[in-house]
Amino acid sequence: MSTAIKSSDVNGDNDDDKPTNTGPKDTCLCLRRLARIILMLVGAVMTIYVCILSSERYFKYWVQTTIDRTDVHVSEIAFPAITICPTHLTLNSLNNTEKNSRKQRLHRLYNLVQSIRWRTPADDQAAQLEFNEFEEFNNQTLLNVDSIFNYGYSCKDLFVQCMWRRREVDCCSMLFRNLKIGSCYVFNSIHAEDPDPTWPWSVGDAGFKSALNIKINRYIHDIRLEAIGVIVQEPSQYVGSSVTYSSDDRIVVALQPIHFTAEPAVKARPVHMRYCYFTEELIKSYSQCIIECHLHYISKKCECGHSLVPESIYLLTEEPIRTCTVADLPCMQKHGVSLFYMGNIIEESTDNVFNTTDCKCYPNCTHTQYHAATFTDRLSSMESKNNFIEVDVFFQEETLFSYRSTLHITMLDLMVSYGGIAGLFLGLSVLGAINSLLDRIPCCSKPIQQPIKPDREAHMVSRFFTCNNNT
Repeated sequence: MSTAIKSSDVNGDNDDDKPTNTGPKDTCLCLRRLARIILMLVGAVMTIYVCILSSERYFKYWVQTTIDRTDVHVSEIAFPAITICPTHLTLNSLNNTEKNSRKQRLHRLYNLVQSIRWRTPADDQAAQLEFNEFEEFNNQTLLNVDSIFNYGYSCKDLFVQCMWRRREVDCCSMLFRNLKIGSCYVFNSIHAEDPDPTWPWSVGDAGFKSALNIKINRYIHDIRLEAIGVIVQEPSQYVGSSVTYSSDDRIVVALQPIHFTAEPAVKARPVHMRYCYFTEELIKSYSQCIIECHLHYISKKCECGHSLVPESIYLLTEEPIRTCTVADLPCMQKHGVSLFYMGNIIEESTDNVFNTTDCKCYPNCTHTQYHAATFTDRLSSMESKNNFIEVDVFFQEETLFSYRSTLHITMLDLMVSYGGIAGLFLGLSVLGAINSLLDRIPCCSKPIQQPIKPDREAHMVSRFFTCNNNT
């Protein structure tokens, strides 16, 4: 007896071949895709925004100066250069007929020039002199006025005694040399005439009379020194970081140095952002830039050139300009700048208008600043019987602070920041991005396994034999 086969079974009409209702599934799939696109767009926008913020840290706020060491001994740095300049003088043993003589007026003119250069207080006697008194010298250049005090004057006439590191030494053979121009003498500077090849020197101690202690003669022939100027400067610079002008008998200069360095990676950023030059980038020194800026300012205001430093570094304009004379002193007093001080900012306070000029000069990235605390005192009658001026320059402490400039964020830090931001908002990595790109290239994509479709005839035969076995 045979079993009848249903037509439906023969024709293969089963539940698997019936069409299903896919409407809800398609709607859910579209919503998922839409939500995914929105989230990816939001993640991409957030990634770009946070990457921009991270980039600003590198391009704008990238340099930081921090304390590198607090125990640098003073022996590890050079002792500063010390410049001594006679500034204000008077003539001795003058009778009534000589007081109004040409020689006396010439010395008063010298004091006036020094007062303008050193920018002494306005109530100083030299600054109150009438310029009309010197009309006969109007054609004299300021360099000729400088030569007044050089007549019959030598290093041995100026210095009485010199102590270096608590030992007495010869002032003129071991310490002081002429500063190439004017009547100043300098110690430990590479810009002096015939400088010592072993300069700059250093010291191994701190405190009173531990470094440089000198005594200066007040009386040189028929001249009495009323005031002197003391300039503290870096051995490689022309002008000082500290300038003292005093008429007292004792001048004490306590130095508080600060050392600065920079890591090589800082060189990758422009100068106007790191505020310093590396040695191989220097075209002219920091003080040369400052001096030229100050002299340019004088030439712009008074239309004349003033020489205060060697001509090798003095270049006002490409075109020749006339030399400043005595007739230009009123203008120089009105628009005066300190020609001995290393100041980047020039004050333009005239006629109740307060402006400033920025020279935009930058130092070497590795340099030492010598900040000075200056104290002056009058000696008693017993101490001052020898009529000298004592100058004591020393380090106040045995150790100093060393600062180091570093990059606030390096290029490596920036790349790591980008990777972290992309992983946070988009879930991306370099490996994942490469794999995703390769999958979209036909020749590089992985083969996709196709689902195996059931054979309709085999299915029908299988069901036929199953029915027979059951019978």
